[in-house]
Amino acid sequence: MLKNVNVTVLENGAKVVSAAEGDAESVAVGIWVGVGGRHERARQSGVSHFLEHMLFKGTGKRSALDISRAIEGRGGYLNAFTQEESTCYYARLPYEFLTQAFDVLSDMYLNAALKPEDVERERDVIIEEIKMYQDLPQHVVQEKMQEGMFRAHSLGVPLSGAPKTLARMDHDFLARYKAAAYTPAATVFAFAGRLDHDACVACVEKALGQPRQGKPMLFKHVDASVGQDRLVVIQKDINQVHAAVGFRVFGRHDDRRYALRVLNSLLGENMSSRLFQSVRERSGLCYSIQSSYQLFEETGAFTISGGFDARRAESALRLTVKELRRVIDAKVGARELKRAKDYLLGTFRLGLEGSGNQMMFLGESMLNYGRVVNPEETITGIGAVTPDDVRRVAEDVFEPARMTVALVVPKAQAQSDDDWLKLFEKL
Repeated sequence: MLKNVNVTVLENGAKVVSAAEGDAESVAVGIWVGVGGRHERARQSGVSHFLEHMLFKGTGKRSALDISRAIEGRGGYLNAFTQEESTCYYARLPYEFLTQAFDVLSDMYLNAALKPEDVERERDVIIEEIKMYQDLPQHVVQEKMQEGMFRAHSLGVPLSGAPKTLARMDHDFLARYKAAAYTPAATVFAFAGRLDHDACVACVEKALGQPRQGKPMLFKHVDASVGQDRLVVIQKDINQVHAAVGFRVFGRHDDRRYALRVLNSLLGENMSSRLFQSVRERSGLCYSIQSSYQLFEETGAFTISGGFDARRAESALRLTVKELRRVIDAKVGARELKRAKDYLLGTFRLGLEGSGNQMMFLGESMLNYGRVVNPEETITGIGAVTPDDVRRVAEDVFEPARMTVALVVPKAQAQSDDDWLKLFEKL
């Protein structure tokens, strides 16, 4: 899996992490900044995502076309993403172009031009992106569930923001936020593939120049003061009922995280899982149903979601609740538990193949835990999960007091709020 892992912390607080693979044909480079949607105040909503877009629009010495050609012109791939707690810019390309790739990414990170005309144009692009997602009920229901689960908190706000907040963001607004957020102390430079760690450190030191002051941005923690809605129902001109049932859970440092992974695998992570087999395969009540989870610093969310035939949505949700109740009331059998673990361990090991996946693991690990988590820790943790562990974590997670149900329903759907909530009484 991961070989030859090295970590260097520079004088300015920046972290350089690498995993060297001597016979790899590729190298992956990622610049991870510890800032995302949950660091934003209400008037800043969407700024991290906006900045992510803007860094691709050019620097003092490169146009947007120059940036893409510098990577794609060498057979590589360039992209970025914004999450609740981080933003990442990354590239993967043949190993001999490592220096050029880092030069491009570091130029974007340090010297984004943020030209006023580009800001205006990209704001319109993001607003169109928001409109596109608002036309997708499966996206809307997830967004509304998170909004209800973390009421009036930055974790409940869409990462893309809203047209009203985006309208306030000009060159000066973005430049000020970038100066405060994109500091060396908040940044991890991750490398994987055929490389030399000392050469990677030298590249970072040369790009950053003199030590620059700055601290990682803070965010408001989720505690009992953060409210939670039980039910959110949105009517749209659609044919299906789209549902997302979310439970507020513990954070990424909790020892129960391994049992949670096994629980998710058992319930709805793949086509062999209980929900898919029960609700779709045996009952034919939906096309898609799945479970997933997100763990943040001190909190998280476990979600069951699906799209159901409008006339049989109540039946589908009752059956979903029955499956949740079953994993609480009865221990999982040894054979089913082994299948779930084998699936998780297989996907985890395969997910660490290739320079791109390894770079992602390194960057996330350093940002989230302040160290490179040895893959053996995860393998051992999953392997140690018992039937009792699964039952206990299910009992902890599926707590009605921490549940939010979001529904996007056809306009003609007849059920009242009480009708929907009654479906979850047996939980």
